[in-house]
Amino acid sequence: MTEAKKTEAPERETGLDRITAQLRSALKRETTNIIEIGKLLIESHEHLQHGDWKSWLAKNFDLSYRTAINYISAARYAELKCATVALFHFENLSPTVLYWLAAGCNYNEREEAAILAATLEGRVDWNAARAICEKLALANDDAASDADDQEGDDETATPEEAEDPEITAILDGPPSAVPPPAPSPPPIDFALKSFDEAISTLKGLMTKLPTQFAATSHNADDLELIGSFINAVMKALKCPT
Repeated sequence: MTEAKKTEAPERETGLDRITAQLRSALKRETTNIIEIGKLLIESHEHLQHGDWKSWLAKNFDLSYRTAINYISAARYAELKCATVALFHFENLSPTVLYWLAAGCNYNEREEAAILAATLEGRVDWNAARAICEKLALANDDAASDADDQEGDDETATPEEAEDPEITAILDGPPSAVPPPAPSPPPIDFALKSFDEAISTLKGLMTKLPTQFAATSHNADDLELIGSFINAVMKALKCPT
């Protein structure tokens, strides 16, 4: 009787193995999978210990850390927008436009809304997004010009008014001193406002013990990403372009 041949039991697929396979598949497809890739990268954090995520990324994918962060930002942005309005077709956004929208510092609120609305009609690449912004800027200029024209028409005196002696005396007299117009306030940078509020909140918490915040719902990788972002802001502050 021959000895029975021993067979090894196949290794059980883990959740991280599944995510890795799905990511490899998504990365081979078109850019419409940017959001899917970002969601999988976010999910992968839950299966790894603190400090292991970067090495896992480098080991399994030909993907830079910065590109992975762009995917994650795009996924979080899409999730936030879909929580309020689920009609936008994010797959019609080019990667560049999607990344810029997720960054929150390249388009104002009106431009963002117009770009997202345009996804219902078709593809929106960088050139299309720029055309949308230029169209909005032109409309603002036309509206301002119409307002100036209307104001000028309202101030035009009628023949009856011109014959009034008091009005004639005012028109013929020396011009009255008019204070210079106040400078127009700069547009509000909502992204900068939110950043300043967040930093102010953190400064107020610096007197507390760090261990008090160990129960945070954010994992260590999230905090590391925030630290990297703040370091990038510090560099930009020291060496403004």
